[in-house]
Amino acid sequence: MKRRLSTVEHLVDVNGTIVISIAGSISTEQLRVAIDKVQRKHPALRVLLSEERGELYYYVPDTAKSVPLRVIERTAEDDFVNVRDAELMTPFPHDQPQLRVAWLKSAQGGDLFVSSPHRVCDGMSMLTLGRELLKSLYSEDELVAYEPITIKDIIGDLPDDESLHKRKRAARIANAVLSLIPSSKRPLQNKEIFHEWTLSPELATALRRRCKVERAPINAVFLTALDLAFQTALGRNAPAWLDVPFDGRRGRLSVLKRDMLFFGGGSFKIKTGQSAGVDFWARARDIHQESNQKIAEELANTPGKYQFLEMLKIPSVGKMRTIARLQNLLSRYARRGMFSFSNLGNLILIDDKAPFQVTDFHCYVHSFSVRFMSIGTHSFQGRLRFIYLGDEKCLTRDEVDAVQHHFMALLEKHVAQDAAVPELAGILSAVAE
Repeated sequence: MKRRLSTVEHLVDVNGTIVISIAGSISTEQLRVAIDKVQRKHPALRVLLSEERGELYYYVPDTAKSVPLRVIERTAEDDFVNVRDAELMTPFPHDQPQLRVAWLKSAQGGDLFVSSPHRVCDGMSMLTLGRELLKSLYSEDELVAYEPITIKDIIGDLPDDESLHKRKRAARIANAVLSLIPSSKRPLQNKEIFHEWTLSPELATALRRRCKVERAPINAVFLTALDLAFQTALGRNAPAWLDVPFDGRRGRLSVLKRDMLFFGGGSFKIKTGQSAGVDFWARARDIHQESNQKIAEELANTPGKYQFLEMLKIPSVGKMRTIARLQNLLSRYARRGMFSFSNLGNLILIDDKAPFQVTDFHCYVHSFSVRFMSIGTHSFQGRLRFIYLGDEKCLTRDEVDAVQHHFMALLEKHVAQDAAVPELAGILSAVAE
């Protein structure tokens, strides 16, 4: 099998790493068996890359190559950060599988680093790999393989109508513009800030209950608070839009099943600056309604968008550097462009049969091209966790701290405000004590 990568797969030059902390004994042999089992299931982990005339192709080698596994003995405090940075920021060689695993082991257990390029795995795909690796450490059940899923499967059979002709005209214009962009030989230098924080269990409980009372989903509440925090902390430099990824599996895109690897399921945008001066909870309910409408629109438009992207000529590496620098420049001197907010939900990584415990979870991203700003959230063992991930040239550490401060203050304020439910009021009293 030989397949040319889609335009989207060419353009997404990002690595993702999840880190799963484990308490318990795991051998290198167990890890090797588990990794091999997961690799046999997923077609994207068995292919290699080749480059022809500036374009990338997937191909299946005559002899399968194993996913690289690196085992490191933990001897110092900074080993975690050193391994994370090495796994996250090292490009994937074309002649190796597009997944690698590192095991930073200690006397009590260790940290499992699972890394893949975004062109193979989005956040939900990384979670799938993490769960399957963990289960394969103690279960002998074989994972069921499936046929490769490509962007053409998502596009399907679109009609030859006026929409198609509009996309063709737009693609011709875009390709003409791309042909004028000069090439850059100077490599991009990106370095992200990672800043994590956790809601107290009391505040998390109070927030969930208040959301239920107000009939406002927690994700919409986070978006409302984040919008207000931006305006207060950053003022005129606040991002103009919130980009919110959603999972295209969940029956939304029929060809994508829950346990398949794919580079993304879609996203929608919420304009910022709309939450000031209105009731907080009413705005959260409005955002929820707007989100549902935009998800439906995005799903309907996704095949056409992918079809349009496939009409574009793939820019060379040098042109991509120029495009990235131009986009970074526009974000720097205009309003700071786009800010991504993603929610992985409540993470359950193992079942009761596991002979070990999962004690912590982290998720990191590194971009080799366009700088980005994002906040990710998930719930793990009852704790609501947040992480800011963004290039150091987008927001300073002081600005990130200010956004966090105002975001948390807004949650505390609006959870406590007019708490008429007796049970909720009791929880909020405990938070204040």
